[in-house]
Order: sequence, then C-alpha cells, then structure tokens
Amino acid sequence: MTRSLNKNPLTRSLNKNPLTRSLNKNPFVANHLLRKIDKLNTKKKKEIIVTWSRASTIIPIMIGHTIAIHNGREHLPIYIRSRMTGHKLGEFAPTLNFQEHEKKDKKSQKKDKKSQKNDRQSQKNDRKSQKNDRQSQKNDRKSQKNDRKSRRR
Repeated sequence: MTRSLNKNPLTRSLNKNPLTRSLNKNPFVANHLLRKIDKLNTKKKKEIIVTWSRASTIIPIMIGHTIAIHNGREHLPIYIRSRMTGHKLGEFAPTLNFQEHEKKDKKSQKKDKKSQKNDRQSQKNDRKSQKNDRQSQKNDRKSQKNDRKSRRR
C-alpha cells in the first residue's frame, strides 16, 4: 500500500543534516504503522500503537497519537507532538542508559581509610593467632610422639 504524502508539512529543515533523504522521495514510514494510524484516524480513537520500527519518520498524521517505540528491551510510550515531525521515532527512545560513577565525599573517604587501617590490623592479628595455633598443634604432636616412644621402652 503506497500512499502519497505531502512534502510541505515536514517542519524539520532538510539542510541541517547532509545525509537526508532526497527531496523527490517521501519520508520513510513503515507500511504497517501507516495502516494502524489510518485506522485510528478514521475511527477517531486514541490508542497506544506498539511498533519496532525506529527508522520511521514522524509525519503530520501521527500528531496526537501515542506510539510505544521499542528500545531493545521494552516499548516506551511517546506522545507525538507537532514539533517532532520530520524526526525519526528512534530518536525519542534511547537504547542506552548512561550510568555515572558515584561521587566520593571526603568525609566518607576518611572513614574508609580508618576502617581499612583497622581491617588490616585485625587481619594481621588473625594471622599471628593462626601461626601460634599451628605452632602449638605441632608441639602437641611432638609431645604425643615422644610419649608413645617412652611407653614402648
């Protein structure tokens, strides 16, 4: 189903982006999306339209509809406004979430250094006690061995 679209209503300047579609071509809109919008416009209903077509251009007949655009994980509902015409649907559904590193406070750093120092000290004490335990076990084994020898004689 091909549909002729008026070239004038696009408000986005085609001179901004050097890799735009030629002026003698109509903007790309997926056929299934056009059919759904036409049905809703004839019925004069407002329903959420679910689509995976991120490459479709927003055209004036889409204004006022809510389109759920897939971002790779979920569908994000976007209400189409007049200033969005000429843009692609995918521009309004980001696929990546930027996550910053947590900012460090000087107070928490000081506390962390103190706790790290205490942890190191306790680890050192633990190692000493483990070494002493091993030494005492070794001495116990030696004394048991000597006792056995003395009993045999």
